[in-house]
Amino acid sequence: MNIYLKKSSYTTKQGKSAILFDCFSANYRKRINTNVYVSSEHYNPEANQISRIDPKYVSLNIALKKLEQKRDLALINYTEEKWSKDELENFLKSGIELYSLDEYVINEFGDTKNKITHGDYINVVKVFKKHLNLSSRIQFEELLDEQSILTFKINAIKNDLKQSSINSYVKKMKVIMNSAYKDGHISERFNIPESVVEEIPSNPREIITYKEIEEGITKITNIHQAQSVALFLMMLSCKGMYPADIMNYNKIEKNSPDEILISELFENGSDYIKFKKSKKSTKYKYVRINHVIKKLIKILKTTFYITHYRKYSDILAPYNDPFHVFAIDIDINNNIYKNLWNFYQKMIKSILNYSFTSARDSFNIILEDQEMTNQTRNILTGSVTQKELIQMDITKLSEARDKMRNIEDYISREFRIIDLVEILINKLKLIGNNLDEITLENWETPKSFIASINKFK
Repeated sequence: MNIYLKKSSYTTKQGKSAILFDCFSANYRKRINTNVYVSSEHYNPEANQISRIDPKYVSLNIALKKLEQKRDLALINYTEEKWSKDELENFLKSGIELYSLDEYVINEFGDTKNKITHGDYINVVKVFKKHLNLSSRIQFEELLDEQSILTFKINAIKNDLKQSSINSYVKKMKVIMNSAYKDGHISERFNIPESVVEEIPSNPREIITYKEIEEGITKITNIHQAQSVALFLMMLSCKGMYPADIMNYNKIEKNSPDEILISELFENGSDYIKFKKSKKSTKYKYVRINHVIKKLIKILKTTFYITHYRKYSDILAPYNDPFHVFAIDIDINNNIYKNLWNFYQKMIKSILNYSFTSARDSFNIILEDQEMTNQTRNILTGSVTQKELIQMDITKLSEARDKMRNIEDYISREFRIIDLVEILINKLKLIGNNLDEITLENWETPKSFIASINKFK
C-alpha cells in the first residue's frame, strides 16, 4: 500500500484545489478528499508546503503537516495488519482538526506577551468555549460568525457574568482575532455586533473616611481581616499603592548613580521606597518611609509570618528585612499572587465595604485639591521618567520633596492613620495576636524566630 498527498486537478470558483489522499496498491486505487484546499500557484507539491506569498500560509502548512502525520499513522496500522482497507479509508475520511484558535493563542499569539498577559488571553479562549458550550477546540470561522458572539453574550448573561466582564472578554477576543488576521489565519476582520459591548456607567470615586475605617476595625474577628485593613492603610499611606505595588516596591539605595542624581528629592536621614506607576511603566512613585509606614510594615510582616510562613514561606521577605513584606516574582508566581489578593480583597470588602483601589482613589482626590505646579504634581503621581527627573532643576526637585512631605502630613491628619494603627494593634490583641509578644527586633536568629512563630497556631 502507498499513500500520497496530491493536489486535485479540479479547481473551485475561488481558485482553490483540494488536497487528496491518493491510496493505491495492486488492484486497488482510492482518492479521498482531505477538505484542505490550496491555491495551485502557492502550493509546492514536492515539499507539500505553501509559500509565504499565501496570506494563510502558516495555518495551511500546519494542516498539511497534520495530513502527513495522519497518512503515516494510517500506513503503519495497515502494514502491520491492524486495519482492513475499509478501516484505513474510514480513518482517512475522518479528516483532521484544522489549526484552531486554541493552538494559535498558545503557540503563536503569546510570543510577544509576558506570562501573565498570555495567561489572561488563554483564559479568554476558555471563557468563550464555556459560554458557547464547546468541548472541542474553537475554529476561527466559528467566531467570524456574528451569531456566535451574540450566543456567547446571551449564555454569559444567563450564567450571571457581568456586562463589564463580557465587554472585557469580547474586546480581548478582538485583539486575538485581529492578530490572527495579520498573521494570515483568517481572511476577514473580526466584527463585534453592536449590541454585544455596552457602555458601563463608571462609579463615582469616593473618598473613604477615618470613621469608616475605625468602624471597620471594630468588626474584625480574625487575623486575616486585620491584615486586610493593615494592607489598606499601607496603600493609603504610600500614595495609593495597588496590590501589585505591595509585592514589587523596592527600598531605594541612595548610593546608586541614578538615585544620587535626584538626591534633592529625598530628605536627609530618611529612607525611601519606590514602585512603578503601572505594570509596564518605566516611571516611579517615591514614598518616604515615615514612622507610621514602618509600623505598618512591622504589623504586616509579623502577621504574614504567622499566617503564611508554614506553607508559603517562599513568598515572604526575610524575617530580618525591616523594609519589605513580600519577596515574590508575580510574573512567575501569578496564580499565588492572584489567589492571595482575591482572598484579601474579599476580607477588606467585608470589613470596610471598599476595595483596595479606594486607597488610590482617596489619595488622588486629596491630591487634586492641593495647589502645586504641574511638574510637581507629575512627580508625585509618578508621571515622569527617571531620565526626566535627572534632567530637572534642583529647585524643582526640592519643591516636590517639600510638597511630598506636606501631602504625607495631610494624609496622616485627614485619616488619623497613627490612631488607626494603634486601634488595629489593640484589636489584634483582643483576638489573640499580641504583637508585643512577637516583635521583629527579637528575631535575631532563625531559632528565636521559629520559637516566636510557634506561639501562634
